[in-house]
Amino acid sequence: MSNPFKKILPNHKASPIVKKKVLLDTSMVKRTLDVADRYVLKYPNTLTDFFIGKKTSEY
Repeated sequence: MSNPFKKILPNHKASPIVKKKVLLDTSMVKRTLDVADRYVLKYPNTLTDFFIGKKTSEY
């Protein structure tokens, strides 16, 4: 299957500024998903304890 974008802009390359912005945006999305995965899916009690203010036992 051929790439349809090659037909639209056959010899056009993105500028370094655009590449940098796209990479920063994708890294921000990746970080957001990592945080959501860590605190919402893997450790849901962490957010519950934080927002409800549940105190842990002190040693």
